[in-house]
Amino acid sequence: MASVLLNFIYIFFPLCCYFIYLVYSKVIDEKEKLIFLDLALFSSYYFCIKFGNLPQIASFLINIPLLLAIYKKRMFPAITLSVAAALFLASVYQINIYAFLLQYFTIIVLSLFSKIKVKNVFIICKSLFGILVAIFMPNETININNLGYMILLWILMYLTFYLIILFYDKVEKIVKAYSSLNDITKGKKLYESLFKITHEIKNPLAVCKGYLDMFDINNPSKANKYAGIINQEIDRTLLLLKDFSDVSKLSVEKCEMDICLLLEDVCDEANLILKSGIDFSYDISGNEVLIMGDYNRLKQVFINVIKNAKEAIEKSGRIQLNGKKSRNKYIITIKDTGIGMDKETSKKIGTAFYTTKKNGTGLGVCFSKEIIEKHDGTMQYFSKYKKGTIVKITLPINKASI
Repeated sequence: MASVLLNFIYIFFPLCCYFIYLVYSKVIDEKEKLIFLDLALFSSYYFCIKFGNLPQIASFLINIPLLLAIYKKRMFPAITLSVAAALFLASVYQINIYAFLLQYFTIIVLSLFSKIKVKNVFIICKSLFGILVAIFMPNETININNLGYMILLWILMYLTFYLIILFYDKVEKIVKAYSSLNDITKGKKLYESLFKITHEIKNPLAVCKGYLDMFDINNPSKANKYAGIINQEIDRTLLLLKDFSDVSKLSVEKCEMDICLLLEDVCDEANLILKSGIDFSYDISGNEVLIMGDYNRLKQVFINVIKNAKEAIEKSGRIQLNGKKSRNKYIITIKDTGIGMDKETSKKIGTAFYTTKKNGTGLGVCFSKEIIEKHDGTMQYFSKYKKGTIVKITLPINKASI
């Protein structure tokens, strides 16, 4: 019994290595997969012959690599393994090798060119071969007197082959499911990144449209001012499009900048995207507060928060932006008198693809939080249903500004 179990290990160890290799190396090419399968089958046979000590009753286990080779329609491994198995079994049962070669030739032909299942072909051919040997070439093991023993062996052989094929199919399905899951994860990241970009790109385009609507070529001073802002927003749009080239990682390029200057710029643009009936006010303390940040990325965040606040206000209301120093941090709060959020929505806010908007993607807040986190800051939401929402953003200040 111990010898049989040991040979099962010799047979299955290379196959397990094959499946583990497929999972961790993420092989896609079918030809490459089949080459490694062939290697696993040859290894299984080699380990059984080299290290195994199969008893006569379990010698049929040497057919397992051949069974799988035929099952996967691998012609070269099937022929090679059939010759090797014939040599081994001929010496075990003391039967002419040509009889075994004829048996395996029949098995290969029927398996490849008929609709009979491989395990059925094996057991039919093995049974007929055993009966013919028992009648015309009897020996101590295979003869008419041992017919009961032979039938028991055929049943055991059939069950083993059936379980082997079942095991192989189940493991192969699991490996394919794992590969499909990886593909789905990659696809999700791709779509998530694409949605992030398309969602955020609306903001600079809305600003550009606002300034273009007010553009007056007869007023050179305003035209020059608006042209500069439009150019800046186009640069920000191009930066967003650049994200598409790296779907798994958001790039942030930090440099020393004045957060107060950025907030003033944001407040100037906020008036363009806010609808009538919304009172917008701001209070930015500090003449020059330096932080290490990405100007365009942070501007993205603040514009997005103000835009969300606007959409939360149904008819009329207020939005207030405040910025102040607090020790080694700069705290920005954006408060609105919109519809607010209930507890369940507050918990899920910032989760990718979660949205309460009819045409929303659920990625605006997720994207904003990611940007703030890459600036070593925090972004928190405090909201009460039908009373409004406060967004608190904290960013670290450079030591020179403290």
